[in-house]
Formats: sequence, C-alpha cells, structure tokens
Amino acid sequence: MVTDERNRILGMVEAGQISAAQAAQLLDALVMQQYQRIERTERLQSHTIRIWITDMTTRRQKIKLTATLPVYLLSVSLRMLSRLAPHLDNNTIQHILETIERGNTGRVLDVQDLEEGKRLEIFVEQ
Repeated sequence: MVTDERNRILGMVEAGQISAAQAAQLLDALVMQQYQRIERTERLQSHTIRIWITDMTTRRQKIKLTATLPVYLLSVSLRMLSRLAPHLDNNTIQHILETIERGNTGRVLDVQDLEEGKRLEIFVEQ
C-alpha cells in the first residue's frame, strides 16, 4: 500500500504534475503516517488486564483474574464481562477500550454495586 502510494507520487513527478518539492512533502507525510500506524499497532499489541470482584461485606475477593491479551481479544472479553455485570453499558466498555488504545495504564474502572454488595475493579498494565 505504501509502495503503491510512493510510486504514484513519483509518477506524478515524472509526468510533471507536481514539483520535486511537493513530492518530497507528500513522501514525508506518507512516512509519518506509516510511523503513526506502527506506533498505534505497538500500543495495541498486548496488555495485561486484572479484574477483581470483591465482596464489599467481607472484603474478600471473589474473583481475581489476570490475563495478557491483545486489544481485540480484550474488547471481546470486556463485552462478555458486561453480560456478567449488567451495569456495564456499551459506553463504559467503549471508554475503557479508548483508554487502553491511548496507552493509559492503571485502574480504568471501579464500580460498586451496593444492591449486590460487590465491587468491580479493572486494571490495565503494559
């Protein structure tokens, strides 16, 4: 894809449609796009996620899960988690995924269900 775009730019120079200076600017922009894609891909590789569900009455952890997952699997996992925790809506899940994509780490969710007496915490690490 990058090669095709580069060849197209060079063809435009050869045909006299753009100057060499304009071609240099376009090629620089193309390289920057490629670096940004690589950077984003590296950020999206794998993250360690920790999910803790704690009984608020006894303060004991009922579930303590740690997994290292690529972001696309993390997305599926969080959507499945929303079925177990109905108070997690799509907006909350989307917010968590956007936080991860930006490269943020640490606690990304802390929800307390007072009716059920449970606390859900989600942590993300690189």
